[in-house]
Amino acid sequence: MDVLATTERAWLARSVDGPVIEKLSSSCNISTATATLLYLRGLSTADEATQFLAASLSDMADPGLMADINRAALRLLSAIKNGEKIIIYGDYDVDGVTSTAVLWLFFRDVFGIQLGSYIPHRLREGYGLNADAIRTLAEDGTQVLVTVDNGSSANEEARLAKSLGMDVIVIDHHQVSDPEPDVYAHLNPHRQSCGYPYKGLAAVGVVFLLLVELRRALRVAKTPVKVNPRPDHYLDLVALGTVADVAPLTGLNRAIVRYGLTRMKAYCRPGIKAMLTQAGGDILGLSERDFGYKLGPRINAAGRLDDATRGLRLLISDDQDIVDPLARLVEEQNKERKHLQATMTDEALEMSERSENEAQSALVFASPEWHPGVVGIVASRLVETHGKPVILFAEDGGVLKGSARSIPGVDVKAALDLCSDKLMRYGGHVAAAGMTLKPSLFDEFRLAFCDAVDRVKTVSTGLKPVFYDFQLALKDFDRALLNDLMQVGPFGHGNQAPRILSTNVHAAHRILRGGHLKLLISTPAGPVDGLAWNRAADAHMLAGPVDLIFTPDIEVWQGREKVVFRIEAMRPGECAG
Repeated sequence: MDVLATTERAWLARSVDGPVIEKLSSSCNISTATATLLYLRGLSTADEATQFLAASLSDMADPGLMADINRAALRLLSAIKNGEKIIIYGDYDVDGVTSTAVLWLFFRDVFGIQLGSYIPHRLREGYGLNADAIRTLAEDGTQVLVTVDNGSSANEEARLAKSLGMDVIVIDHHQVSDPEPDVYAHLNPHRQSCGYPYKGLAAVGVVFLLLVELRRALRVAKTPVKVNPRPDHYLDLVALGTVADVAPLTGLNRAIVRYGLTRMKAYCRPGIKAMLTQAGGDILGLSERDFGYKLGPRINAAGRLDDATRGLRLLISDDQDIVDPLARLVEEQNKERKHLQATMTDEALEMSERSENEAQSALVFASPEWHPGVVGIVASRLVETHGKPVILFAEDGGVLKGSARSIPGVDVKAALDLCSDKLMRYGGHVAAAGMTLKPSLFDEFRLAFCDAVDRVKTVSTGLKPVFYDFQLALKDFDRALLNDLMQVGPFGHGNQAPRILSTNVHAAHRILRGGHLKLLISTPAGPVDGLAWNRAADAHMLAGPVDLIFTPDIEVWQGREKVVFRIEAMRPGECAG
C-alpha cells in the first residue's frame, strides 16, 4: 500500500482512556502500548484482553449453529456411501481456490477418494455458477454439486441444477439474494435464518466449520474412514484464504490465522514451499503478511490472467516435480500481472486527474485497453488515492466487465442494487463487487451509480485524517516492546497493525528502484530499515528531522531476523528548517 498523502490529511491520535489502559497494563502484565492497542479494539477488562490475546479455537462457537450444516454433512456422507458423483464448484480467487483445495484434500485424506472440481475461467465464464457449466456437469453424471465462495445469489442456476437432478450445497459468505436460491443446503453466516454468531468468515472458514461438522457426523454414523479426520490439519490453507480475501482478523478468523501460521510452519505443503521459493520468502519467518503479499497474489495471478486450476494444483499436489514448474509458471504470470497493473494504474490515475467529475461521490472509468482480471486491484489503488468508491471497467467480448471497491461507510452492493436496471449482471458485498454492463449504457450507469452512492453512504466521502495509535520516542523502542506488541496479532483487516508516531527522527536514506525510499534509523533495538513505498519524491524531507507514522514488523531473511518500520506517513519535523 502506498504511503498516505500527508499534505492533504491531518494527523490525529485515536481517543483513549488513560486510567483504563493503565489498569489493563498492570492486570495483564503488558506494556502500556500493547494495552492501548487492546483498548482501541474495544477491550476494557482483563478477562476480555486475556481471551483476545489467547486467540484460541476452543472459544469457537458450535458449528451446528450454522443453518443447514448438519443437513449438508449428512448429504455428503450419503453420497460417499452410495458412490454418487460429487463435484466442487469453486471460484478463481484465493478464497475460492483454497476452499476447493481444503474440501478436496479432506475427502482424499479421510475417505481415500478424489472429488471432481470445476473452477470457471474468469474471462470466458465470469464469476459464479453458469448454465453451460451446469449442463456439462449434469451430462457427466454429477449428483451433488458443492459450490464454494459462490452460489448465494445464483437463483436461476440453482433451479437449473435442480431440474437436471442435482442436489446443490452452497458454501458461501457473500450477501444473499432475496429470495434465497432453492438449494438442498445453504451454508452462509449472512443468511437471516443462520444462527452462527460470527459473521466475518471467508468461504474457506465456512468450509472449515463443515469439516468439523463432518467429523462429528462420522463419529455418530460410525462410517469407515481411511484416517481419522483432523480439520485442524487444513488450517494452513484456511488461514491463507482468510487473509487473502481480506476477511476481518477478529474473533474466530484471528484464531484461524494464528493456528494456520503455526500449522504451515510445522508442515509446509510442496506447492506453498515452491511459491515461497519463487517469491524469495522464508518459511521460518512466515507471517500473515506473506499470505497477503506473497502467496495470495501468486495464486490469484493464475486466475486473473489464465487458468485458476493451476493454483489449485499447487495446493493439492504432493509431488515436488509437479509443483516446481507450476510455481515457476505462476511466478511469470504474477510478474505479468504486476506490469499490467502498473500500466493500468498510471492510466487510471491520469483519467482521475483529468476528470471533470471530481465533485462526484464516486469515480467510474472504462478503457478497451485494460485487462478484466486486474481492474479490481487498480480500483483499490484509486480508492486509496481519492478516498471515494471506484469502479473500473475493461472491455471484453463486446461488453464492459467491471470491478468496484469501496470505502468505510459506503455499501457498494447496496448502491448497485439501486441502479441494477442498468446492469446485465452483478454481485458482491459491502466493500467490493463485480458487474457486467453494455457499453452503450456506460454514461447512464456512471451517473446512476454516483447518485446511488450519495443515497446509501453513512459517512461523507473524501480523504480522511491519518490516525495513529500512540506516540513513542524512538529511544523507548526496543525488541521487548515489539515482541509485546506482536501479541495483538495476527494483523490485518479489522485488526490493524500498530501505527506509531515518532517525531523529529533523523535518518539516512537512499532511493530504491521503483521510486521507493529506504531509511536507516537508529534505535535501542539496533539499526532499523524504514521502507516508504512510492515516496522517492519526498527524499528532500530527510535533509532534516522528520515525523513518521510507522508500523513495526519483524522480517526473516536467510534465517536471520531483523526489525523493519513500514512508513505509513511522513512530514518535516517541527525542528526542521
